Amino acid sequence: MAMLRSRFQWLTVLAILISLGCMAPRSFSCTGDFHRSVGSSNSFGLGRNSKGHPRPLQARATSRDFGGERSQGLVTALVAAFSTAAMSLLQGFLHRTLWVPPFGAVALIFAAEAVEAAKQGTLLRRKPITDRMVKACLGVATACCCTVVAAYVFGDTPTMLRTAVMFWAAFSMTLNPGAGYFPPAGALCALYVERAVSKGALPGFEYALFPCATGVGLLLLFTRLFAFLVSRPVWALRSRFGQDQDVVLAKA
Repeated sequence: MAMLRSRFQWLTVLAILISLGCMAPRSFSCTGDFHRSVGSSNSFGLGRNSKGHPRPLQARATSRDFGGERSQGLVTALVAAFSTAAMSLLQGFLHRTLWVPPFGAVALIFAAEAVEAAKQGTLLRRKPITDRMVKACLGVATACCCTVVAAYVFGDTPTMLRTAVMFWAAFSMTLNPGAGYFPPAGALCALYVERAVSKGALPGFEYALFPCATGVGLLLLFTRLFAFLVSRPVWALRSRFGQDQDVVLAKA
């Protein structure tokens, strides 16, 4: 029964990864339909130039603007918060550890990247997401595998263990040609080390895959998805506000 439950949990996570990945067409951007609406009906209401022609370049720039640093910071915070909530709910459903403290830094990093990608119109493009996920997940998995080995070798000397783990966590990501240099991996390795130092029960190499690499991949997908969902109403409100401004200026 326990084995069937474990397989069901893994199949659920795999289905989520595949379904989220399939949501992103290769050439789709979160502002794609906004660009089409600007070309056809000037729905952003940015007015016209002195010759009466629409200004599509200004419309495109505005569609990718959140209205300043504070507004962009608010959107980033919402994306990070919603992604964390999704991870927590999924963890409760699967009854498996998905969220660990170092993922706080990962959520903020990915949220900021997702908001910046939304501004550039590349939020849901498949290749950048796939490249980022592969490099980050491989970097984390490689570093954590080295940490498990170091814990068995230097487990009785805390200072040596911490030192060796940080060295191999950094150097292993450089040695692995498919991995990217992903600094939050060091925090995941440090978490494992402190468990080893406290003589607590330690997982084996599966720690590198679950929750580390799996959690990183899920956070990347969740932040992209929620950035897409949050940015659309924000841009719609800014579009409406721009239309109202043009009406006032036209009457003046």
